[in-house]
Amino acid sequence: MTRRPGYGGWVAAGAAVWLLAGGVGLQHALVAQQGGLPVISSQMRQHARGQNVVPLYRGWFKGADGRIFAAFEYLNRNSSETLDIPLGPDNNFTPGPADRGQPTHFLPGHRAGVFAVPLPAGSTEEISWTLRIRGEALTIPSNLGPLYEIEGLVDPAGSYPGNTPPVVQLAPDGPSGQGPGGLTGAVTATVGEATALRVWATDDGLPPLPDPDKVLRSLQARYREADPDTGGVTVAWSKYRGPGTVSFADAALPVVEGVAETTATFDRPGEYMLRALVRDGSRLTGCCWTNGYLRVTVHAAGQ
Repeated sequence: MTRRPGYGGWVAAGAAVWLLAGGVGLQHALVAQQGGLPVISSQMRQHARGQNVVPLYRGWFKGADGRIFAAFEYLNRNSSETLDIPLGPDNNFTPGPADRGQPTHFLPGHRAGVFAVPLPAGSTEEISWTLRIRGEALTIPSNLGPLYEIEGLVDPAGSYPGNTPPVVQLAPDGPSGQGPGGLTGAVTATVGEATALRVWATDDGLPPLPDPDKVLRSLQARYREADPDTGGVTVAWSKYRGPGTVSFADAALPVVEGVAETTATFDRPGEYMLRALVRDGSRLTGCCWTNGYLRVTVHAAGQ
């Protein structure tokens, strides 16, 4: 079931590891598409609540600087229950450091391409992610073998050969990031007050915008009037870590004239991290997207 190259191999690799890990009741794995990213669906019994979270390994790719990135994601087996698993004995990597940028807030369903752990160039180290909830622990190891190599920064084949992920900034003069390894920014906020969230993005124009005179455009509602190079780029915000509830004015929105703007409101003070999933509109292959992670220090009102 494992194959390479490309993002199709990424899906199969994740499914294969999942099956080897026991499949937690999985009867049959299927490759599908959801929101522009490849997903793994299954003919397993559906539950609204009360189930666990399955860590998944996606594959590895080489960064532009020579480092290796081991990519992970997860399956929350609940259809309506969001779960929080704090860092520590119930959510950690081995060998250490235990915190390698993994989420602590798990949205329902399968979430693809969530984070990538950087490793030194030439590394052969195996790292394992463990999640424990409701008395059950599941561990998934990385595998840096050739069968698990994926193309994280360019799609060499597929429908649009040479397609690359959007280049993203979380501040107008800040550093940029590209691909699943992403980039990190930081802001401050106050409880109960709307905090501006902005993502600046450029893209290579692939895939091209659909012809507005064709029926296909009516099926691609996420495309709107914008610059040709970012007309298909969208941003999806979600809570990644943090103690309270985060409310987004618009959690999913297009990049227009190079920027996507919304707001987030926090209901309690503390340290949060938000994830911005920036996609270029690809459908068939799952490439290409960039992860942005925004650290937010939320102060109590009046401080």
